[in-house]
Amino acid sequence: MYKIKNNIFAASCVASILFIAITTLGLSLATLPLYISESLGYSAFYVGLVVAAESLSTLFSRAAAGRYSDNHGPQKGMVLGLSLTLLAGLFCLFSFSFIDSAIVAYSVIIFSRVLMGIGESLIFTCSGTWPIGLVGREHAGKIMSWVGIAMFLGLALGNYAGTWSYYHSGIIISATAMAVLPALGFLLVAIVKPVAIHPEKNKAKLSYAIHRIWKAGSGFSLANIGYATITTFLVLYFNQNNWGGQAALALSLFGMGYVVSRLTLGWKADSSGLKLTLFSIAIEASGLLLIAFSSHPYVAMLGSFLTGFGLSMIYPLLALPALKSMPDENIGLALSTYESCFDIGLLVAGLAGGGIVSLFGYPAVFIFAFLCCLLASISSILAYKQISNGDPKLMREKASLN
Repeated sequence: MYKIKNNIFAASCVASILFIAITTLGLSLATLPLYISESLGYSAFYVGLVVAAESLSTLFSRAAAGRYSDNHGPQKGMVLGLSLTLLAGLFCLFSFSFIDSAIVAYSVIIFSRVLMGIGESLIFTCSGTWPIGLVGREHAGKIMSWVGIAMFLGLALGNYAGTWSYYHSGIIISATAMAVLPALGFLLVAIVKPVAIHPEKNKAKLSYAIHRIWKAGSGFSLANIGYATITTFLVLYFNQNNWGGQAALALSLFGMGYVVSRLTLGWKADSSGLKLTLFSIAIEASGLLLIAFSSHPYVAMLGSFLTGFGLSMIYPLLALPALKSMPDENIGLALSTYESCFDIGLLVAGLAGGGIVSLFGYPAVFIFAFLCCLLASISSILAYKQISNGDPKLMREKASLN
């Protein structure tokens, strides 16, 4: 079978696979909260539980996904991830189309989120390790920027299309797309060449990875609570304020802000450091505050755009100290451990956010996300301090693994 020879183009194809998969995720994030609250009649707390179920399954499968990529190659990992994502879409379609009982439908949705979470873990990890293996680790920051653009273009498209179709053509259209899109990813997987793997050198333990990456990871996790809050509660917040007709645009502005930031600042990912990280966190925090205290939908839309713009560069900027903290042959474990912090952020936002909304209302959950951004700035400072001046402790630990 034909394989793409140009590594840059091949890496772009991997990013396209991620785009397809994340569009599926965006569709589910937009439609499931609406379906659960409006069609099944459950509260925001149960919406949060659905988000938490996906986050937990992704979190607990991250290490396995990283090891699978290191030992079997990212191509095989991507195939497995797409297969699970396709199954998750089929279960959602079945729930929406054939189940009348709210309890049974909710249970099927929970199960589909577990499948989606595991598939998401494999796809996210392999979307990083595969292009890094093709292009080279020295370009890791730029690759993370490409991956992020594909990710949030997919989220923006999925969120907008899911919200629009829910109100204009029904949820079945989105559910069908959630089942069909992952199948398209297999076509791209088939034409991208695999990369070399060295399973005999993968001796690092998960505890070692956590020890090396927790500072960068905690900053990433805290910052991403803003993302989870936007995707889970923004549409419901707009509906409560009778702004529902503009909710899809508000979600899309978040994705647009993310992409604009990557296009304008992504080229600096490998050379910038703590200053740009702190700047990005400050922009995200200001956007969350605007949403919390907005009295007009346009103010909340601006806040959504700023949140996306600020969050955008945090992923690659904190990925650099995380990846530099691990040996080259353990890049899959390093990336999966770092990305597991994204799931922790979703988990905290899902559980704490649902409770905060139930007790204090929707503005309070955006204030909570703002406070988490402030804590993320502290973690970022610690992460960059760890790798400054070569980190002699890290050099000794890397040597002991070789």
